[in-house]
Amino acid sequence: MLRSTFLGYKTATSALKVNQNHMDVTGQNISNINTKGYTRQRLDISSLSFNTSNMKFGSTGVVIGQGVEANGVSQFRDAFLDLRYRMEAAKSGSEYVQLEALSDLESVFDEISMDKLDAQFSDLSAQLHSLTSSPSDPVMEGVVRTSAEILTQMLNDYSRDIETIYEQQLSYLENGAVQKINELTKNIAKLNQQIKESNISDNPALELNDERNMLIDELSCYIDIEVDIEPLNIGGGKTIDELVIRLNGTINELVNRNFSNKVEVIDDDTDITKINITEFVKDADGIVQKNVDGSPIHKTDPVNITSKIKGGQIDGYLKFLNGKGEFATEKDIDKENGYEIAAEVKGVQYYSNMLDTLANKFATVMNDLNRVPESFDTDGKPDFGTGTKPLFEARGTDPTAPITAGNIKIAAAWASTTDSYITNTIKEKAAGDEDNTGAVDNILRMINAFNAKNDFITNIDKNNDGTIEEDEQANLFKGTFQEFLSYTTTKLNLQTADVQISYATYSETQFHIDYARSSMSSVDLNEEGVNLLQYSKSYNAAARLMTTLDEMLETLINRMGV
Repeated sequence: MLRSTFLGYKTATSALKVNQNHMDVTGQNISNINTKGYTRQRLDISSLSFNTSNMKFGSTGVVIGQGVEANGVSQFRDAFLDLRYRMEAAKSGSEYVQLEALSDLESVFDEISMDKLDAQFSDLSAQLHSLTSSPSDPVMEGVVRTSAEILTQMLNDYSRDIETIYEQQLSYLENGAVQKINELTKNIAKLNQQIKESNISDNPALELNDERNMLIDELSCYIDIEVDIEPLNIGGGKTIDELVIRLNGTINELVNRNFSNKVEVIDDDTDITKINITEFVKDADGIVQKNVDGSPIHKTDPVNITSKIKGGQIDGYLKFLNGKGEFATEKDIDKENGYEIAAEVKGVQYYSNMLDTLANKFATVMNDLNRVPESFDTDGKPDFGTGTKPLFEARGTDPTAPITAGNIKIAAAWASTTDSYITNTIKEKAAGDEDNTGAVDNILRMINAFNAKNDFITNIDKNNDGTIEEDEQANLFKGTFQEFLSYTTTKLNLQTADVQISYATYSETQFHIDYARSSMSSVDLNEEGVNLLQYSKSYNAAARLMTTLDEMLETLINRMGV
């Protein structure tokens, strides 16, 4: 039985058409070899076969050689690699922000490249040593006062620099990262609409998909996300895929098909920075409700997602801005209203509180040592009563306010006096002595205070009940003033180094995943050149088949009857 004559032509023409399509796709790949975000495309093909449903009568025997059909164009892309890349991007994004911010903080506590606070503590101790030679000399005491004033100014400068870093990072969060997220989600929602319209028209919109994937990759650097594909029935037995982006591990949606939610920073006059997100109003089937103009309807009250953010630059900013370590209160770590990581991470507020603790402890010890005895008991032991003679006080309208690094200053009485102000002795004047202005026992106590081991504790109302109980006071360190400063600086250096190692690890992993993804998705000129040769040969072979079929037909018609 001879095969249908023109069926052979159908097979050959389908081969010509498909190989031409192959070369077109290859040409598209080569022309976009340097296009950012372009994903290598391929022609999806399948073998043709006839069956009894499209033939008048069922055929007998073996039916072969039906030809080839192009089903569409797709991309070389691995969804699993995309998922892994975005997970690592979120991790490295968080570590990157913390590393940059901690490095800025390190420059404030830099005691190596220049003489700063540690050296000034030593200078004040040295000036007190000099004062022992002339304990009641106003000129010598003026040198001590100048050294103490420089020390307070340095503490003020440290505090002001830390506050500047805090405000800077908060501005980066509000005006940089958050705005970028809102911009990206808005553009992704617009692309979703365009891709949907193209897919309904049977256009795969691959270039639009490339653009959307780039935006999603960028979004994953700012916040930890998960991307879901949800089918939409468009009738006629056809479905198309629509995209939904959620905060990873939650139901909070950043993008729902053609609509996006808005992320914002909450300024509620507390020292805990919070992040809110709007929510869509949905019907019983989970469909977002729309206004008359087609815009989505949002719920009135945004949702606090601060504690749900576990990655991305937003997470890095929150850790740095909110991290209080041992200084965190119960209110700070409230999962509903705050950010529980405040107690687990040491950020800018932790180091600011450590500096305040140092300033307060130093001022308290020195002020206590400078008190003047009101009387003496029979053994000559001094009774200070309630009298005070402070060397340091808080700047502002209330000098009795708690002293911090930001407000510490020389006491007004000490700054304005022209006589001796420092209490040189706390011993009772001996009988027959005119005075004891030459005694230096109390100045020696002040000098020894620089070498004494102090208990540095957290004076924080952790229960937020208006009082500081003993069980709320966590022990931070036991040592001298300078040792406590060194301890704080060392903790900062170690934390920075740890974050740097984490960032390098996550970045390296992200690079290798991106390399694996690029190996699959990017265009390789050599590979495309080989494809061109292969498809060209297949095209020529199909053309040769046409010629052969033509020769066979001529033989059948013109020569068989001879």
